Parts: sequence; structure tokens; C-alpha cells
Amino acid sequence: MSERPTALPHPAAREALLAEYDRVADALRVRGEALRAALLGWLTAAGIKVHSVTVRVKHPASLARKLARPDRSYHDLWDVTDLIGLRVITYFEDSVDQVARVLETHFAVDLARSTDKRRRGDSTGFGYRSLHYVCDLGAPRPPEGADDALPARARCEVQVRTLLEHTWAEIEHDLGYKAPDAVPAAARRRLSRLAGLLELADSEFVAIRDELADYARTLPRRIEAAGEDVALDEVSLVPLLACPEVSALDQAIAGVVGRELGDESFFPDYLVKMLQVSGIHTFADARAGVQAHGATILAMVTPYFRVAWSTWRLSTERMDRLFRGYALFFLAHAHVLDRPGLALDKVERLARLYRELDYPDDPRAAQRVASLLVDAFRELPPARHVA
Repeated sequence: MSERPTALPHPAAREALLAEYDRVADALRVRGEALRAALLGWLTAAGIKVHSVTVRVKHPASLARKLARPDRSYHDLWDVTDLIGLRVITYFEDSVDQVARVLETHFAVDLARSTDKRRRGDSTGFGYRSLHYVCDLGAPRPPEGADDALPARARCEVQVRTLLEHTWAEIEHDLGYKAPDAVPAAARRRLSRLAGLLELADSEFVAIRDELADYARTLPRRIEAAGEDVALDEVSLVPLLACPEVSALDQAIAGVVGRELGDESFFPDYLVKMLQVSGIHTFADARAGVQAHGATILAMVTPYFRVAWSTWRLSTERMDRLFRGYALFFLAHAHVLDRPGLALDKVERLARLYRELDYPDDPRAAQRVASLLVDAFRELPPARHVA
């Protein structure tokens, strides 16, 4: 590390360094973009999903301020290690170490100048946490023909942090306090509490992600053990769509409308909510409903799409493929309407479904759509309920 100088660098020396920087700025930009593209490729190859990888070349005004600092000494331009800055923002806390392994594999890291600010144990750091690497620019080389005026000892800095850590750092920067001691004591205490909350949130996001992955992994075993008495959600919807009776009914619906059945599911979040609002809450409820209402569902398809065309200009003729899950979409309608009562009662029940899903602020529109559908579904065959 450079020693603290006894006096500010001479203005003429600073101007010479700034002039040199102006001469190599284009080469720095070219190399920075090459490094960013290479890093993106390495992360993709390693299967690491990140929020963003960005690069910036230091602004001349920022460099001038840095060269004028009394607590730094720069003998030449290449003592400044952050002329090129790469930043990797991850979604999850444990992804930071995964990115770090990629960096240490592909970059020549200057370990003496690199630092892990996540583990420094500095209670005055206000949660400013990131992994900070200083790296050689040797690879990858810039595109052939580019003006590469950079010496072998040029360096770049790579910063890796989570999205929450990045949010903290951006807000802290916007507050305008460069050092913790400059912050008034009352604000410093509040910032410290907030830092702890953000660190807890990072840990909790990792735990939630792992819990969801475990839920999906063990779902088939739990469905079998619980006799399919498993709540419907976007995760359990996946094996439900793959059930033989649901898949076969989807295929039959595709035949009715004359379209090939695709691999993509009908908007899962919408479909799950529709089933729940209609009173179908479990995996077993849905399978039993498809078995009971199969003929009714097939009879609904043509009249439904006639109403859909006149109301929303939705036509199967404009679809390349039919979504999987239309069997469950029509099941929700069949389940709501499969109760004795007047046609007016059926309209009100179906209108309640559409108010919940499509028209929360327009009950008249929900009533109108429901009345059109009930009228279109007048001649449906009865459900075949299995005891």
C-alpha cells in the first residue's frame, strides 16, 4: 500500500497524470467492455444467476479529486487501481462467494490490495459490505485492431455485493457522508440498526429460497404420503398439470379448438388464484373435479371462446399453440356453476369470481361477463360425480 505523503501532490504532476489519462481513456473503455463480456460469459457457464454486471471507466473529475487527496500518494497513473471498475450485483448472499470463485479462477487477483469488507467486523461500517478485488488486466485481450495503450501493470477493480448491499451503498452515498465519524450520533445509531435489518434480510432471502427449493423437491413424496391433500400453489400446480387426467383433458380441448397443445402453462399465478376463489383448494380437489366435470368442460370450450371473442377479442385462431392448464381454467367455471339454483344465482356466483380476478374495480363489467357466460353455458351436460 502507498504511504501517506507529507504534502499534496504538485498540481503540475496531477495535470500530467490527467493528460495521460485522457490519452488512454478510449483504450480503458474498450478493455472494460471486453472484461465485462468475458465475466458475463464465465458466470453464465458456471450457472450463476446475477442481477447485473456493469462496467464504468473513471470520470476525469473523479480522478482529479482522487489524485488531490492528502491521504493518498500516486507516483504515476497506474497506481490508481480503479480506472476501470466492474460491479457484480447478486440476488442472494451466498452467490457472492460463487462469483468470487469465478473471479479467482479467471483473473489474476492482486490479493494484497483486495479486501473482503463483509468480514472486517467493523461496527462503524454501517453495513457497507462488499467483496472488493483488484485484478490484472491481462485477460481477456481487447478486440483485434483496438488501440490498446495500457501497460502490463494496469489494474481494474471488481466489486461484488448483493442487491440489498448495493441499495444500502447507493443510499449512503446519496446522503453525502463519506466517513462514519462525519455522521451525527443519532443518525449513526439509526443507520446501525438499519444495517442489521438489511443483513438479516439478506440471510432470510437465502433461507426462503432454500425452503422453496426443498418444498418443490419433496412435493411428489408429500403428495403421495398425504393422499394428494396438498394445497394448490404455483409449485404444486406443476405436477397437477402433468397428471394423466388433466393432461388428457388439455389435449382434448386443443382438439376442440384445432390447435396444437404447447408446453407453456396458462398464467400459473392467475390459474391458482382462480381455482382457489372457485373453491378448489387442494391437489385432490382439482383431480376429482376434472374427473367429474370432464364432459362439461369440453362442452364449455366453444361457447366460452365465442364470448371471449365478442368481449375481449380473444380467439384461438390467433394462438400458435394452446396453453396447458385450460382444463383447470374451465374446471373453475364448472365448479362455480355446478350447484342447483336459478340462472340469476349462477350469474352472481360467476360474477363474484370475475370481480375477484379481473374486475375488482368494475362490478358491472364482472356482472356483464358472468351473464354472457351463464347464457352461453345453458345446455351443458351434468357433472359426473364419483362417490
